[in-house]
Amino acid sequence: MVCEGRHRQKAYSSSGFSSLTMRRGWLAFTFVALVIVQGQASASVPAPGLPQYANNMLSDFITPTVAPGESLVFAFNLTNPYDDPECIMVNITLDVGIYRYATQEEVRDVDDDFDNPPAFEGGDTETTVEFAELPLNTTERVTLTIMTDKDTPHGSYFLQSTYFMRFRMAFSFEANDTQVVLQSRGYFSDYEWDEMVSFDPEESIVNMTYMSELGVDGLIPDSSFGLKIPIPRWPLALLIAACGGTAFTATYYFVLDNPGKYPKLEKRFYQLRGKLGELRGKLENVLRKR
Repeated sequence: MVCEGRHRQKAYSSSGFSSLTMRRGWLAFTFVALVIVQGQASASVPAPGLPQYANNMLSDFITPTVAPGESLVFAFNLTNPYDDPECIMVNITLDVGIYRYATQEEVRDVDDDFDNPPAFEGGDTETTVEFAELPLNTTERVTLTIMTDKDTPHGSYFLQSTYFMRFRMAFSFEANDTQVVLQSRGYFSDYEWDEMVSFDPEESIVNMTYMSELGVDGLIPDSSFGLKIPIPRWPLALLIAACGGTAFTATYYFVLDNPGKYPKLEKRFYQLRGKLGELRGKLENVLRKR
């Protein structure tokens, strides 16, 4: 793999062709071959959007879940995955957007009609990250702050909501001005995605020709983060207390109904009964005086 095509032209002899027809055929073949070679020489990395590259560009996502009104840190790694030392990625533009809201009950697009959406610093649902260059085997950590408010749509106590993130990346190689464009699912319309991606076992998974017609060289993954109301602690505390009280009462009556079987516990329970009796008597006396 090279950043720019490098081709050695071979000299072919036509001494073996005596007829004019054969010479014309050879000349036509040579012309076509030169056109193909020139086309390849003008391109950058052959198939720069192949999964072996695109799948390794974005990684190590932090996808937190927070309560409405809290801010969150969304982070990931951006890596140059190409295996040629001359393939330095330059003029990198990475667009990141929040584009879809979903729960188990509904799915909505985060658009102009979506009230109080999560937003990046600046108040927009889209942001852009830029890098001048990214050398071979270099990784940059991208950290983005996303803010929400209490009115941001969210899930219920037992139903988490998810916000989907989309990515579009454009860059060039240092020795070539040809731009490479990679996109995730969220930057394609439903029609484009259905036309491009097939799950029919008799067809290829991705229609590379159609994807090229859309001006895209490869696919990168979406990501997400969650928004959920935290469950209040007092119901849990009340449940634990009720379970503890039920267990104690059951043990108390079981021990007293089986005298002599658990003497130590029986003695403690009788002492407790006596103290509770004294406390009850004092409370009754106080209430009578009032």
